[in-house]
Amino acid sequence: MLEIQGTAVSTRDDHAADGRNLLNLTPTIKLGALKGLQIDVSAPYAVGDQRTANQGGGSLDAIWNFLPISDTLPALAVQPGYQTPYGAGHKSGQYFLRGLATQRLGTGEKAPRLHLNLNWTHVQQPSSTGRREVLEMSVAFSTLLTDKTALVLDVVHGAKTTVRQNQTIVEAGLKWELSDTWALTGGVGVGLGQDSPAFRVIFGFARDVSLF
Repeated sequence: MLEIQGTAVSTRDDHAADGRNLLNLTPTIKLGALKGLQIDVSAPYAVGDQRTANQGGGSLDAIWNFLPISDTLPALAVQPGYQTPYGAGHKSGQYFLRGLATQRLGTGEKAPRLHLNLNWTHVQQPSSTGRREVLEMSVAFSTLLTDKTALVLDVVHGAKTTVRQNQTIVEAGLKWELSDTWALTGGVGVGLGQDSPAFRVIFGFARDVSLF
């Protein structure tokens, strides 16, 4: 199965060295290579007030779901990847590794779920004010409102790419399944703490494409 996905994240951050307003666009192709293994190819592109304007990159990663979800055990997955940049501003390749866990809060496929994500990013050549190692974690709760609509609430906390700055963001979003092949997502988040962004708005879509 092939999935085409796109996300747009608009962030207002008065503490960002690269400008207060940033728009991140990320088109992604997801390919289910083998059972439990997914390959992602992305081309993120950032538009901002200053140095971030017209800065893009290419990203390749793999998600390995080595423990499927059940009523008693959480789903566990790892996601290693690499991103290389191009365009304006400081440029550096970066490796990343994510650990993902999902636990049902009840029995059956429609039970609410609790999610935990741990993210580590290693920047190969950080700028003079940038971090080499960036750590972040998020905790999320998701539940079905209808058979086609899900509510997601999450808290994201971790280091920003600038040294000595951290952020905490509380978000709420919805996912709508428009059909068997189309889905839309939307959400809004607000920052907590001195260095956190004021807010960010997220929009996304996904479309499944049958290869055969």
